[in-house]
Amino acid sequence: MKNKLTFLVVSAQKIDRQHIQFVLTLIALGMLVIGIGAPVDGGGGPR
Repeated sequence: MKNKLTFLVVSAQKIDRQHIQFVLTLIALGMLVIGIGAPVDGGGGPR
């Protein structure tokens, strides 16, 4: 258990700004591909 905790701490220290930007870019591209946040065709208003 102590080894796993040490491994997690060391791994967290290796995360830098470029890794975070890369992950956020992948998430944004994925959301763009599947259309999250896109408006519904037809307006979707009440009738």
